[in-house]
Order: sequence, then structure tokens, then C-alpha cells
Amino acid sequence: MRYLLLFALTFVLSLRAFAQQHAALSVTVRGSGNATLAGATVVVDTATGLTDDRGVIKTFATPGTHRFVVSYVGYQRVDTSIVLTDGANVVNFNLKSTGINLDLVVVSASRYEKRLSEETVSMSVLKPQLAQATNPITADELVNRAPGINVVDGQANIRGGSGYSYGAGSRVLVLVDDIPQLTGDAGDVKWDFLPVENMEQIEIIKGAASTLYGSSAVNGVINLRTAYPTSKPQTNVTVFQGLYDNPDRVAMKWWSGHQPYFQGASFSHKRKIGQFDLVTGGNFYNEESFLKSVYIQRARLNANLRYRFKKVNGLSTGVNTTYYINRSTTFFLWSDDSLGAYIPQGMTDSTTDVLNHQTTTRVAIDPYVNYVTKSNTRHSIKAHFFLNDQPADKPNQSTHSWVDYAEYQFTKPFGFGLHATGGLTANTINVHSDLYGDHDGDNEAAYLQLDYKIGKLGLTGGVRKELYRIDTVNGQSPFVFRSGLNYELFKYTHVRASFGQGYRFPTVAEKYVKTNAGSLYAYPNADLKPETSWSAEVGVQQGFRLDGFEGYADVAAFTQHLDNFMEFTLGQWGVSTDPFFGIGFRSENVDAAVVNGIEANVIGTGNIGASTLNVMTGLTYINPIDVKGKAYSDSVLAENPNFETRVHDSIYNFRFLKYRYTTTFKIDADWNYKRLSLGAGCRYNSFMKRIDPFLELPFFIKGIYRFRQEHDNGDLVFDARAGVQLNDIFKLSFIVKNVGNVEYTDRPARLNPPRNFTLQLAAKF
Repeated sequence: MRYLLLFALTFVLSLRAFAQQHAALSVTVRGSGNATLAGATVVVDTATGLTDDRGVIKTFATPGTHRFVVSYVGYQRVDTSIVLTDGANVVNFNLKSTGINLDLVVVSASRYEKRLSEETVSMSVLKPQLAQATNPITADELVNRAPGINVVDGQANIRGGSGYSYGAGSRVLVLVDDIPQLTGDAGDVKWDFLPVENMEQIEIIKGAASTLYGSSAVNGVINLRTAYPTSKPQTNVTVFQGLYDNPDRVAMKWWSGHQPYFQGASFSHKRKIGQFDLVTGGNFYNEESFLKSVYIQRARLNANLRYRFKKVNGLSTGVNTTYYINRSTTFFLWSDDSLGAYIPQGMTDSTTDVLNHQTTTRVAIDPYVNYVTKSNTRHSIKAHFFLNDQPADKPNQSTHSWVDYAEYQFTKPFGFGLHATGGLTANTINVHSDLYGDHDGDNEAAYLQLDYKIGKLGLTGGVRKELYRIDTVNGQSPFVFRSGLNYELFKYTHVRASFGQGYRFPTVAEKYVKTNAGSLYAYPNADLKPETSWSAEVGVQQGFRLDGFEGYADVAAFTQHLDNFMEFTLGQWGVSTDPFFGIGFRSENVDAAVVNGIEANVIGTGNIGASTLNVMTGLTYINPIDVKGKAYSDSVLAENPNFETRVHDSIYNFRFLKYRYTTTFKIDADWNYKRLSLGAGCRYNSFMKRIDPFLELPFFIKGIYRFRQEHDNGDLVFDARAGVQLNDIFKLSFIVKNVGNVEYTDRPARLNPPRNFTLQLAAKF
């Protein structure tokens, strides 16, 4: 059946517009500093195209009056009518830069540029200004500020579609410039590897996206898009120094003499050199943590190089590279929730070195070729070579994995409102690991999506097929479908509905891991099956303008249905001679689960008098249910007779999915007046109703049950910041995170950082 998709791709590529055309048309799009904008969207009536690497698009049209709509990420959209005559017509557009606005353009949901308001799925967009203002240490800290997103110990959870699986696998596919960033062994995301210093924006798709992106996109996609240089070279440098404050409970403070601290620096440089585009960046970080014996020392360097051929219009090639090295220890479980809250389990006066010391090297090399034809068809070939080498000083903890990835993609706009996107992907992995054993695998896929715009109505439909192998085990996905619609009810009022299927193959880690972290043991499950899902939503987005302030409000109701989904489950998976009689965790297929919910967001930016204000806020409510759940066993209740008395009995059953928050609320606001800026953020997570019940029994890990008793009203955490623009180049900022010094956890037995202070100096020239 896979050849059916290949035939469909070939058929779509062969289509041509039949309208008679006489007027030659050349459109050039420019932005800030008179720089040409490659990849700008140009719509002539219903025909859509993208500018080439010189910011030019050439086509034909009939003489007469035509409607032109031009848009590009970070610029105000132009909507105007132009009269074309017989012969050659040259049209120039100069777009005005803006921040978050009613015409925000995204790429990830459709794999080509489209206005956010016209998408059929919910999306969030994070801009580099937020990263500059909040000084995130890694990319997940920034992503965690988006409404509806929770990143728990490195695992992204969008609207409750994922729980917590101890670093193995991901239901959210994380990309950099459309390239998957999951490792070959654990299938997880290394957030500190992602080049935040070079970001143009981060786009987050909420809901199943496997049609375009394949396995691991069952819960959504996070795509970090990097920036290209403009005609004027630009350099950014940021240095910062931070300190951790003492906890409010003095008994938890293990340090004396000096405070735990962190420090770092980052830079980026973008410039054009003839036909070359060069972007370089780096990040350096050093921390002596508030967690005892935990340290982090890392460096990351990256370079993006693109060459635009002068003699072949529309052809460009390039390579993106990243090199990373890290020396660190890993803290997994506390000793207890009081004196030992910041001390790793098993550490005593006589046993001081219980942590795993690692020296990690990661290298990514991503070459590509892009070609835009005269008919505005874009062909793209991308490759990704990713090494993750992680030796460790503890037995059976080292791992080494290699990923080879390649993708061919085309996008084709047609003259009657149709836009086709299709492609082929191939991926191989090789794993040599003390932690997982030696394994290899591959998968191949073909996909096709059609977008059709007729008047105010936009329709989307897509299909994908994927093959899969690990060692000698072969499998294939079912045909995975996606559909959606978007209708412009009024000006700046868009209603949408979407349906999408998803699937995820098990990772090497989930199938073969056998290890322990303190008293918790993980066992393999070679019989693990792929999981499938589908999600649907209806939503409405309303744009608004209030004098100089503009933005949009968005409300969506959604449902996610998961089958055979994989969760780490406690049981006796080992033999009686193993530690704890073989009791531990392993990935198991749960029969079925449903997550229903609603989300409301408000995003806005603009002028209020002589000042500017940026606001991002969102409220998400979910009801995540295991369809075939059952009550806790009598043995659990016998071990702890007060187990059900803490909260209402209905909480304590297996029908509520583990490691989810029913309610999350987030807001971030930034106010600027002349050279002064003030900002604040707030995050609220309701009480995590259910975790693995055995974790609350004292013979596994001390203090979890007591801590949850004392913190059963959820967590409300505030951040604050202030900055002053010293001159045209330098800005000095002071950032306070966890202002209230709240004790809270994202997952059991590991406290989040106490109040901490950062002094940041940023330069832009």
C-alpha cells in the first residue's frame, strides 16, 4: 500500500493550472533594513506562492485588477489591489516589522507559511523577546511558559496527553527547523542541545500531528525555527550570574560558606557575505546546584551556513551544525522531604558519592538543498546525522546512539486555491549501550497533505503511512489521517474544527532498559506494542484592536483518545532474587484512555500611551481518565490504612491518569517605558491527584506521602524582572524566579529550585 502514496505524490506534482495567462509578474518582498525576505507568502487572488532566496517570486497573471496579500513572520500583512498590464509587471512590497499581532505567520502546522488565524489546529507561538526577558537556562524552561504545556523532567506534556515515564520516549515531537531532535536510544529530547540563542520563534502544535510528522507526534509538535540574517550584520551577547536563596525551612539547607550559584553566557552572530548567509551561536553554562553534589558544566556551539546560487534562480544549499559537551551529575530521588530534600537518596557521611557522573558529547550535522521553481513549487532535501555519546562512571549506565535521518519534501501552490505538501522520510538508529544493550532499527514513511482555500473557507486533509523495525521486529502504522476546516466568520473572527490521528512506536529504552535509580528499578518489556490515538477540537479565535493594543483571544474544546498507550507501571517484573523481590517499573500498554478539556488563551501586544505592553495568558482544564481503570488493591490499602483519607475517595482509583494536573494557568506580562522595562510571570498547577501508589509507601522513598499531604492545594509560583536600557547597545536586567520561595515538585521526590536571583547584561550591536 505504500506505493499508493507515492503514486498520489507523483500525480499531484504533474498537475498544472489551465487559466490563460498573459502578464508577466515579478514580485519582490523586503523587510527591515530593506533586506529581501526569502519564503514570504504572496497570494494573488487565490494563487499562493513563496518568494525565493532573493525575496522574489515570478509568475504570470491575466491583465486587470488583482488582489495581493503578502505576509511574513514578524511583519505586518499587506492586503491591497494592483492593476496588471500586458507585458512585464514589477511589484515591490516593503513590510513593516511588528511583534505578536493579528497576522502572525506560522509554518509547523501545514509545513508552509500560513497565518496563525487560518490554521485548523490550536497553536502557541513563543518569540525570542520572551527568552531574552526571562533568561531560560534550557529550551524546556521557555516552552514551559506556554499555555497548556507542562514539561516534567524533560518530558513535554500537551493538554494532559502525556504523563511521566522516567526519561524514556516522548509523545511530543520536538524539532529544530523541521528536523526531529529525539535520540536514537531513549527517544527523548535533550533540551539543553537546542539553540535558543538563534531562535526566530517556537511553534507549538496542540494535538495529534502524526500525518505530517510521524511517530512521537501523537500529542503534538514543538518546532524551534532558527533565524536567518538580514542585510545588516547583527550580534547579540548575553552574560549572567545567578544565586540560589536559602529555603524557608532552615533544616533543608545543607550548604555553608557560600551559596549555590549558576552562571553563563550566550552569543549569536548573523550576517550576509555575498551569496552566503552565516549564523553562528554558542552557549556556556556552569552551575553548583542547590541539590547536593550536583554540578553542570556545558558548552554548545552551532553554525548555520547557506549558499544562494546566483546563476540558478531559486536554488540554495546549506548545512546546520551543533557541537555540545557536558560534564554533570544527575539527581533523581531525594533522601526525604525535610532534612534530605536537597540530598540524593543513599548519600550518608560515609557514602558521599552516590550520583552518576557523566561526560556527554553530542554532535549534529544537518545538510540540505532547497529549490523553488518558476511555478513556485518548492523541493527540499534534508538530512540529519546525530551522535549522542554518554559514558558514565557507574556500572551499566553508559549509552551511545547514532541517528541518520533524511527527508524529501515538496510544496506546490495551484492557481485554483489548492496547496499540496508531500514527502518521503527515512530514519535509521544504531545503539550500543550498557543501559539498553546493542540494537538497530529503521523506519520509512510517505505523507501527503492538501490545503484548499475557497473564499473565507479553508479545508485541510492529509494521510501518512509508516514502516518500522527494531532488530528483527517489524511493524507498520495504519494509514493515519488528518482533516480540518477554518472559516472566517467576520473580520478577525475565525472558527475552526480539526480531527487528527496519531501513533507511536516503542523506543529502545522502553523495550530494553534494565537499570535502577536509587531504590527504583526499571525492567524491560520486549513485547511492548505501538500505541495509537486520535484527537479532535473545535475552537474560535477573535482578533482585537484597542487603540494601539492588538492581539487575539482563543477558546478551544478538545478530546484525545489513546489506545494501547505506554505507561511505566509498578509490578513484580523481576525474579524473587532481584532487589525488592523483583518489584519495579516497566512500560506496559494500558488499554484505553480519554482526555477531555477546554483551553482559553489571550495574546496581545501594543502601545498604551507612551509605553508598550506584551501579554500572554492561558487557562487549561482537563479530565484525563483511564477508561478501564479499577480501584486500588486491598494490599495497597493494607500497607497504609490512611491511604484514602487525605482527599475524596473518588480521587483514589485507577480511572484518573497518573502525573496530570486538571487545571493549569499561566500568564506573562512585559511593560516597557522609554529605557525601563518591568515584567512578571505566574504559573499555577492544581494538585497532581494521582501518582504511582507504591511511591507513597515509606519503604520505597521517604516523605512522598507526607509531602503530598501538606501540598494538596496545587502550586502557585511567581517570577518578576526589571531592566534598564543603558544605551543603544547594553541592557541590564534583574530577574527573580520563584519570588515566594515556594516548595513544589513537578514529579515525586525532586524539589524544584528555591527562590533564585539573576543579574543579566545583554548587548545587541
